[in-house]
Amino acid sequence: MILDEPFTGLDAAARDACAEVVLDLLDGRTLLLAAHDATDAHALDISDTITF
Repeated sequence: MILDEPFTGLDAAARDACAEVVLDLLDGRTLLLAAHDATDAHALDISDTITF
């Protein structure tokens, strides 16, 4: 799954709810996330990150 700034404009509660849906849909698949805000990666419990 590829997501580019998926939670932009959402408040914390909406971000967390959407992150839960994304995690359910992943079902063991790989996720590539592009985000400026590190909280997006934390909401999705991403452990492997590359930062520039």
